[in-house]
Amino acid sequence: MNTDIRALFNVDWAAILPLVIPILVLHFLLLVVALVDLYRRRKLIHHPIIWLIIIVLLNTIGPIIYLVIGRGMLKNDRY
Repeated sequence: MNTDIRALFNVDWAAILPLVIPILVLHFLLLVVALVDLYRRRKLIHHPIIWLIIIVLLNTIGPIIYLVIGRGMLKNDRY
């Protein structure tokens, strides 16, 4: 395994950035949407702290899991 930081100087960043930037933007938007939705529904959702941990720690999968499963798990089963 190469742990030499000087290897980063040899990377062609101009070729990589057009591919990485849209992925990072989508990831950030997904994270923000999930966190805002959790904040707005914090009184309705079971265990909002656990959902917060899932969203933040499971980077890309966490917000998707919350938006698919967590939004449906309401305390009173009504919107």
